[in-house]
Amino acid sequence: SISEEKRKNRIARETMEIYAPLADRMGMNHIRDELEDISFKILNPEARNLVVERLNINKENRDNTFKKISRDFNNVLEVKSVNAKIVGREKTPFSIWRKMQSKRVSLEQLTDIIGFRIIVDDVETCYKVLGIFHENWSTIPGRFKDFISTPKINNYKSIHTAVIGPSKERVEIQIRTH
Repeated sequence: SISEEKRKNRIARETMEIYAPLADRMGMNHIRDELEDISFKILNPEARNLVVERLNINKENRDNTFKKISRDFNNVLEVKSVNAKIVGREKTPFSIWRKMQSKRVSLEQLTDIIGFRIIVDDVETCYKVLGIFHENWSTIPGRFKDFISTPKINNYKSIHTAVIGPSKERVEIQIRTH
């Protein structure tokens, strides 16, 4: 019914405006992503379907790229005797859509659909890993943020950088401790 549809939209907007940002502030990124994506599905199903369809088209290619980058990152860290866990992730449909809107670019022009989290034992190793990556791959200017020396308001601590990766694609990297 129409009133049920209005109620769903109101709750989805409220979630986007209040609960997702609140989860973000509390450092609960996984929950924020989920809340945003569910709300996006209700508020703009056409846009979400478009993003999901486009992602599915390139999925196999991205999966192969993903594995290759992971192997290359692992090899470089092993050579330097760095104990690290590498976790890859793909942006959510909503975060991709938001970035397309804010940067006014197409999905094909987006550069950081793939991101990696490098998890190490201590802060010193975070900076060592940053040096190793910057030594091996070209950095992307303006994409470096040190939230370890200057934590976010919610006490989030991590180093963010982006490089032109092993397969010449742009890769977002977050380096942090457990």
